[in-house]
Amino acid sequence: MAQSGAHVSRILTVVALSVVLIGALVAVDIVTLNKDRGAALNPHYYMALGNSLSFGYQPNLDFSSGFADDVVNELNKASATEIINYACPGETTTTMIQGGCIGRYAHKGSYTGSQLLATTAFLTNPRYRGRVSPVTLEIGANDVLPDYNTATCSASANVENDLATMDDNLTRVILPDLINALKTPRGALSGDLHLLNFYNPYAKICPSSSVFVHELNDHLLADAQKYRVAVIDVYSWFGGDTGMAQNICTFTWMCDPSFHDIHPTNAGYLRIAQAVESALGLPGAPLPGIAPPLTSAPQPANVAFWRRPDAALSV
Repeated sequence: MAQSGAHVSRILTVVALSVVLIGALVAVDIVTLNKDRGAALNPHYYMALGNSLSFGYQPNLDFSSGFADDVVNELNKASATEIINYACPGETTTTMIQGGCIGRYAHKGSYTGSQLLATTAFLTNPRYRGRVSPVTLEIGANDVLPDYNTATCSASANVENDLATMDDNLTRVILPDLINALKTPRGALSGDLHLLNFYNPYAKICPSSSVFVHELNDHLLADAQKYRVAVIDVYSWFGGDTGMAQNICTFTWMCDPSFHDIHPTNAGYLRIAQAVESALGLPGAPLPGIAPPLTSAPQPANVAFWRRPDAALSV
């Protein structure tokens, strides 16, 4: 995710510089993961895709407490699961397709080029095909949040064009490519794909910003519905219209005087994880004092592919 004006450039620069600090640690993790894969028998994978939220970025340089980390821990309680995190801080729908993500030199995945190309190559690799589920995707915030000016609490005239570009990238390339990569030779899906919507980091400083974030989330929902992709309602889990402002200081760094950053805190990432885990049929860890949404979209039976008794691990 990003902010407006010069603050956007500063945040993206900080993201790029800070993720470089963990490059060496990531390399060690990759070597260890590859070693484990070689020794494991029929391993199962959870894949996290998107930008800095899936990456697990925090301005205090804690990159190990993201929602994807919590989700894989919950999955491991039911079945041995490894995480493949290809998310790249600063990713837009355009860079996801074409490459050039600002954090590309230090993301957690062992790939070069675009995130989408690396993802589809992994999903269609005979070694892993049919063994990846769920796949979570959160993308689109960096396409449009730079259009919002927190000084005036208004969006620029560019937002409609940027939303149109996001829609085109998602519906013409990203979603169909991911779905096709998840298909078996017989045409059935071998895994679950979930798209996440976004909370409103500006809810406290710009109450009217809910209109802007709703428009973003409405576009994401419409894009997902074209391919019958489930949308995880993070917006509601952060409090929705009535509770977002009172929760945003707990769930993000927006109110911290040292950072004033839109990214989630540990509590915020846990909250996103709870939303994902609920959609997957996992219990998740309860967050004291914060109730789940009063209403939510019904989930299809056996939504978590890895829990289906008839799920084949090879294709």
